Amino acid sequence: MGTKQQWDSAVDIYNEGMGEEGDKLNNNLIHPTIRKILGNISNKTILDSGCGSGYFSAEIAKNAKSVIGTDFSGKFIELCQRKYKYIQNLKFQMLDVTEQMPFNTETFDIVISKMVLQYVKDILVFAQEAHRVLKSQGHLIIAIDHPFNTQFYFAQKLTGSNNPKYQTLSHYFDSSAQTKLSLWDKVELTWYPKKIEDYLSPFILNGFCLNSIKEIEEEKQNTLIPRILILDFLK
Repeated sequence: MGTKQQWDSAVDIYNEGMGEEGDKLNNNLIHPTIRKILGNISNKTILDSGCGSGYFSAEIAKNAKSVIGTDFSGKFIELCQRKYKYIQNLKFQMLDVTEQMPFNTETFDIVISKMVLQYVKDILVFAQEAHRVLKSQGHLIIAIDHPFNTQFYFAQKLTGSNNPKYQTLSHYFDSSAQTKLSLWDKVELTWYPKKIEDYLSPFILNGFCLNSIKEIEEEKQNTLIPRILILDFLK
């Protein structure tokens, strides 16, 4: 099953698990940092790239000038359009992050990509297009699984203690496609391991400056391990 088919089949599970406020991971680790980076967005036009069930797009639309949520799954977009049709400053449309964006140059003040790029094999086109559609001094905010997170489990695998969530887990420098049991251990998804270098280089090479980097920890087995990496780029 391809990546798009995997996500199409997970629409109901994702929507139920996230609800209208997000799950524990988002509420406790991701959202507070993104909100702090966003600051006052009352006059901002925002692109939420990879919006999923749309709950986060709807949340930021409460304070933003306008928000567009995009996703490569038509089923997710249908869900979003049905759920949030009453929000006047929020629109949704189908768009794959590996393709050129159908927006004019310098359209957005902020582009957000939250927990998306680890599922994308090649992020170069996204880096190019994000830079193009952002206004000067615009921000690109990326949240991803920390590349070091799975290495905690890989180290355990080397000692004979396998984590059933990561059946194909490999070392840090292996960028081949892998699978994991995700979405509250209910769906098997394909993901593409990347080094921190792989998340920085495409954006810097396309004209972005790294404004800030946040590494968010999570406690597992009585120790702290890296969980989320949030990058704030400035055009």
